[in-house]
Amino acid sequence: MTTPEIKTVLLAGGSGLIGSRLKEHLESKNYRVLNFTRKGADPTKGLYHWDPEKKVIDEAAIKQADILINLAGTSIADGRWTARQKRKIINSRIFATDLLAHTLQQVPNKITTVINASAIGIYGNTDNRIIREDNYPATDFLGQTCKRWEDAASNFKKSGKRLVIFRIGLVLSEDGGFLKPLLKAIQLGIAPVFGNGEQYQSWIHIDDLCKMFNKAITNEKMEGVYNAVGPCPLSNYNFMKLLAQLKEGNQFLLKIPAFLMKIIMGEMSALVLDGTRASSKKIEEAGFTFTYPQASHALRNILDKY
Repeated sequence: MTTPEIKTVLLAGGSGLIGSRLKEHLESKNYRVLNFTRKGADPTKGLYHWDPEKKVIDEAAIKQADILINLAGTSIADGRWTARQKRKIINSRIFATDLLAHTLQQVPNKITTVINASAIGIYGNTDNRIIREDNYPATDFLGQTCKRWEDAASNFKKSGKRLVIFRIGLVLSEDGGFLKPLLKAIQLGIAPVFGNGEQYQSWIHIDDLCKMFNKAITNEKMEGVYNAVGPCPLSNYNFMKLLAQLKEGNQFLLKIPAFLMKIIMGEMSALVLDGTRASSKKIEEAGFTFTYPQASHALRNILDKY
């Protein structure tokens, strides 16, 4: 009996919250994982240099890979959305994606599949309507940023690659992301509710998200856009109420008015005031099964690690 060939996955943007956990997950599934990095390149450790702004990339990594996963992009929550920060958010995604797509067209490689990140921010504020992948992009900053990102990713198809785009929801993790500041507030006895609290939060446990990437690798019928969200989104109010209950404290549900959030955060307040009730039906139809289908399951798993 022949031993199955170990496939090589190349991560772009693999040092962040998702990429770090995804690397561990893929290695546990017997994949070999390489990373592009701006600093500290060391090919003996699977770290290869690139600099998308300068259009610099180590082609040796491309030549070894079977699958490319592109997560590259500055966090949208790194700072107030000044004109400069907006350019940084957009350019970090477009420059990286363009460089990768161009390199795959120019450099001989054996990559069959590209998985590119996007976000449910593409839909904008959609009230309580259930949103599937064919919904039109929003015209606000996040909507147009995600649209440009996905348009850039479509160029991977020019080199004959199977392309999967994941529109990722709010990632639940003990290591960071949007949950960390909420838990700090909870520890102070406050469960903050933003605006009227009716906006939907489409979340996903980070381990389910990693499983989705693996599913996209192994299921060659998967192609196109998928919402990477759990099946049971909650309103901001119900999410915070649940989080407070699970912490078993006497947290006070404090409503923070929308106007105050806009003063504090400016345009970036859309991250907490806008909501999207994204559907997970398409990824489930592709055969994906959630380990954490309910927010209570996901949050308990994370809180147990604190």
